Amino acid sequence: MKKHTHTYPKKALMRCMKNFLCQFGIAGIPSYNKPYSGKANILKDDPNWLPEGPSHRKNDLGVKRFGKGYLAYAGGGKDSRSNQLIVALGNNERLGGGSPWEVPWGEVVGEESFRTLDGIYNGYGDNGPGQGRLRKEGSSEGVARDFPKLDYVLGCDVIDSR
Repeated sequence: MKKHTHTYPKKALMRCMKNFLCQFGIAGIPSYNKPYSGKANILKDDPNWLPEGPSHRKNDLGVKRFGKGYLAYAGGGKDSRSNQLIVALGNNERLGGGSPWEVPWGEVVGEESFRTLDGIYNGYGDNGPGQGRLRKEGSSEGVARDFPKLDYVLGCDVIDSR
């Protein structure tokens, strides 16, 4: 097994809503976001392996399709994805099934990981630092002063089992 450690500038968990989702991915150093800016750098939607539309947001047993811990790209329309991701903070039906840019591609696993999800501060909801401010300032002292309870991603380990 190979382990690769990647240290990224602090990424704010910027749009976290209780039992719904948490959005993140804007780098803490503004210049690191440049490769993900502009129409030419937008990621195309992946093929949706889930049936689309509101009628498919729950299965026949009533299980909501975008389970707690599922990960997907954040987007605001067709082919609108960039370096931002969302993680589900609870089982919900509003994600996964209605939008091709919200196709789950991974999930958080393990009891410790779910405890971490439960501990993410969600009191700012949609009123935390805006995307424009984070792109411009990154994880600045001003952002930390104005949003002292904001949580951050501080690093990432990629484990290759090959």
